[in-house]
Amino acid sequence: MISVIIPVFNGEKYLDECLSSIKNTGIEIIVVNDASTDNSVNIAKKYTDKIITINKSGPVVARNTGLQSANGEYVMFMDADDKLVDNAFDILIQNINGYDAVIGLRQDFISPDCVDTYTPITEQKKSSHGVIAGCCLIKKSVFDTVGDFDSDLMCGDGYDWLLRAEKSGIKINKIDSVVCNRRLHNSNMGRTLKNQECIDYVKIIRKHFTKKN
Repeated sequence: MISVIIPVFNGEKYLDECLSSIKNTGIEIIVVNDASTDNSVNIAKKYTDKIITINKSGPVVARNTGLQSANGEYVMFMDADDKLVDNAFDILIQNINGYDAVIGLRQDFISPDCVDTYTPITEQKKSSHGVIAGCCLIKKSVFDTVGDFDSDLMCGDGYDWLLRAEKSGIKINKIDSVVCNRRLHNSNMGRTLKNQECIDYVKIIRKHFTKKN
């Protein structure tokens, strides 16, 4: 079984598209409701009965919470505004043999509701390897070695986790197949929390790349 963990905070605008893109049978969908006040929970109920509600804690804590409840041999983390390609799980499963995790490509797209917005949004025309959300299938047992996502970070926790995984000797297969369509819109955390993102990446750089005396 594969467990797909999706944190959501007031994600009603795109959550239905996200969940409907998870088409394969045998998938355990875990929605972690991060104290939403909109219709997110009712949307999630159309797709899964495994909905965990937590006090407002942010996506990192939500991911760790979902992981604790996952029953699958493999886990995937998704953002509530992204979409998987139709054969995403087939592609990832076919390429994980002999590895602890497999990372596919993600393709940016500008959300149709962002046309003529006051702040220009530019997507990468070329697909690129994602970090964790929507692109990476991981053996759940790997977390026993690497640990959970760092809850001291609000942004960049996926990069931090992958750096720790590589230091732990985890075998990761990066493949050149698109598995996720990443939605760009005005409420992306990379836009609304730009300053916090910079602060967190400085923390990650210091943590992993600064030599200790």
